[in-house]
Amino acid sequence: MTASRAAAPRRRTRSAQVFGWASVALVAALSRRAFGLDAAVPFAPPRALPAPLHGAAIAAGDFNRDGRQDVAVALPYDDAIWIYLGAASGGSTSVVSLPSGAHPSALLAADINDDGRIDLVITNAIANSVALLAGRGDGSFEAPRDIAAILAPSGVASGDFNRDGRVDLAVVGRFDDTLVPLLAQPDGTFAAGSAVAVPGGPSGVAVGDLDGDGRLDAVVTVNLGDSAVFVVRGQGDGSFAAPLRSDAGNVPSQPLLVDVSDDGVLDLVVAATDDDALAVLLGRGDGSFAAPALLAGGAFPAAVADADLDRDGHVDLVSADCFDDVLSVRRGLGDGAFAVAQPIATAGMPVALAAADVDRSRVADLISVAAFSDSVSLFLNQTDPGAACLGDCDDSRHVDIDELVRSVNIALGRLSVSDCLNADPDANAAVTINELVGAVANALGGCPPT
Repeated sequence: MTASRAAAPRRRTRSAQVFGWASVALVAALSRRAFGLDAAVPFAPPRALPAPLHGAAIAAGDFNRDGRQDVAVALPYDDAIWIYLGAASGGSTSVVSLPSGAHPSALLAADINDDGRIDLVITNAIANSVALLAGRGDGSFEAPRDIAAILAPSGVASGDFNRDGRVDLAVVGRFDDTLVPLLAQPDGTFAAGSAVAVPGGPSGVAVGDLDGDGRLDAVVTVNLGDSAVFVVRGQGDGSFAAPLRSDAGNVPSQPLLVDVSDDGVLDLVVAATDDDALAVLLGRGDGSFAAPALLAGGAFPAAVADADLDRDGHVDLVSADCFDDVLSVRRGLGDGAFAVAQPIATAGMPVALAAADVDRSRVADLISVAAFSDSVSLFLNQTDPGAACLGDCDDSRHVDIDELVRSVNIALGRLSVSDCLNADPDANAAVTINELVGAVANALGGCPPT
């Protein structure tokens, strides 16, 4: 950083002294912000939720539509998925074990069949299958249904790749070096589209519109025969173009597409495990990325998650640092830069991580799964979310027409209260006529001052 130097005055006046101390204070404040010396994101001591050893993946969603995020954990050595239904205290009201295929390796929680209920998609590495567990909306799921056969699937993402209004899936195969689109059909089945060769041993996949053309693209990390990321441009018809390679640190995994620089363009974050860092690649808006910048943290980051943990409007990043038994929180500064990592102690070699509001406090909490621990660790975020505004789904202090429509759909049962917590201020998992009237009043007259 450079700074201009003003000519030194001949005589130091009191006003100059005040200005000098103000300058020192300003520089100190900026330095504290840049180097992460201000107060860390506050978390309560971890709570342990029981689990078998060797968890491998985690996903969060409101499975019972009560406004609180629940958690699903993949247990590869038990061939099972455990469901934790969250309570207001951030604890667990019940734990349900569901069968999976052999060795579940990746999990996706999303409304796949467009019925307003969260479903689960599981990749089973040894069974060489992808399975769908349709959610019933009450915390239970239908029996797993195999929807595709793929050799050693290692990652899954969802999106509408052919723009027909249905949710499709993208799955990567670890040992056959492929990205396979699974296109949703009107009868609820999936048809495999044209596979794309992605050499180097795919380890994960993320989906987003990287070039602003309205078509979903994919990013695939590889870390067996190569250490790289590949951008695979979507054609808008369910097919993908040939992949384009970029460097992304050593042994990258767990790709995450999120706007960390507040410019409206998706950036790429990967866990660069052999660099003991996260690699951040800023998006250029044309489907390409700048060179990776490494964010130091603990040893061997195995997973990464994003959320606005401190409620400052910027994306923060968290990594599960396996060899140091810590979660490393990096507060975003809004320009693509991050404060120094804040370590949060855990145990058992954490390998999977999720950020989700499990206690309905309007701030994201952290949930981690470890390879050698008989529990899931829950870290409740103690950040003050500020006063809520009725009907303001995104906490922007403004209620727009889309948010009013969302509130109406919650009242009609078409959406979960998780889609707009501020539409349900009494936390009874329902939106009443009076609450709708209050939301309309805030849309017309503005949110009350805080």
